[in-house]
Amino acid sequence: MLWDIPENRRADITQRILDNPVETFRHDDQLFMKALGSLKWYDLTRLVGKQNLLTLLTDSNIQKLYPPQQRLHYINARRLLSEYIVSASGQSA
Repeated sequence: MLWDIPENRRADITQRILDNPVETFRHDDQLFMKALGSLKWYDLTRLVGKQNLLTLLTDSNIQKLYPPQQRLHYINARRLLSEYIVSASGQSA
């Protein structure tokens, strides 16, 4: 995921992600785009949690994804997360 980051910065960025992935991704869209493009779905949800991932998957972030098929993938993922989270909370009939 961090292959294009200078080696001397990788350890710091990795530690920030491990310490507080949600805040790190919330404040660094480019890093979040790298995570979406590099991490497997289960690793991503385990790292930030389903509710937080739903919050991070904004229209703006999704539009930054490339190729277009990846945008569609995450639009569908956001829709499914939304349905899953509402159902799990017991608020959906």
